[in-house]
Amino acid sequence: MRNSRSCLSSISSRLARKAFSLVECVLALALFSFAAFAIGQICYNCLYPLDMQEKNGIMDATIERAISAILDVDDYDSLDDGIEVDTLDGSKCRVYGECFPTQIIDLFELRIRIEGESMDTIEDAVLVVRPKWYENSNDRETLLDDRTDFLEDERLRAAKELREGDDDGYDSGELDLPKK
Repeated sequence: MRNSRSCLSSISSRLARKAFSLVECVLALALFSFAAFAIGQICYNCLYPLDMQEKNGIMDATIERAISAILDVDDYDSLDDGIEVDTLDGSKCRVYGECFPTQIIDLFELRIRIEGESMDTIEDAVLVVRPKWYENSNDRETLLDDRTDFLEDERLRAAKELREGDDDGYDSGELDLPKK
């Protein structure tokens, strides 16, 4: 009897040592995540200077100021007249915007032209959401009605296709067995 107890306790202690404890698993996961974060930071720090070599800081800042100035405009007609913006080098530039509606409601493609005294003309394009930029107020409602009608037609067409697919008799779940 004594022999069997000591044998069972030695087997259970060997089995317990073969598995990992929860603390060991959490510690291993924490070390792995720390290593992954460190490798990611090293890669970012190596590639960031290469990316910054190709950028012109003053021109990028001027474009960002121009975009923010145009986005502050609520009226569509003000875009054609242009907006005067101060640049970082102390000069002033004139920013003109031209917007084109896209297929998505209230989403416009905004083409920006920046003309300045001390710089070349810069052109850029961004996508912006501006519900008030339609040329006349009825354009948005017309576009919204057209989209609503299109979606309703698509739903009706899909429902009709589903109904026609159910008419073939195989989707009902019942089998027609021959009668004897």
